[in-house]
Amino acid sequence: MQLMVTSQQRQAARREMVSQMEHGMTASEARRRCPVPMHRTTVYRLLKRVQCEGEYAFVERRHGHPVKLRGEVLTCVLDYCQNHTSAASRKVQCLVAQRFGITVSVSQLNRVRAAHGLSRQALPREKKPTAVIFP
Repeated sequence: MQLMVTSQQRQAARREMVSQMEHGMTASEARRRCPVPMHRTTVYRLLKRVQCEGEYAFVERRHGHPVKLRGEVLTCVLDYCQNHTSAASRKVQCLVAQRFGITVSVSQLNRVRAAHGLSRQALPREKKPTAVIFP
């Protein structure tokens, strides 16, 4: 099980690791003592950046895709899915595109719906009448 690590904890761990290495500890030993897992090459890159950039090297520079479903868009999706339990994610995708002008993948909508307990509920189908055979 992997624990969630905040950016402040990550930054403190990096500072401690660099401090230990500057006082003569090897990268392998510093990594073993660090609560945040980090590849050996990453440790050396961080040390080099600290030597070149100083304090700025510890600033978090992670990047990735922004979360599309937040704020008003998320509220709209959740409200719609609560009121229309049998709505397909494809239909929700079209609704979001029309109303907000953004494209959200069906798989992303499925993840959000599952996280909020709003997965699609299939409508119960009527049973076909059974044929009665007379001898």
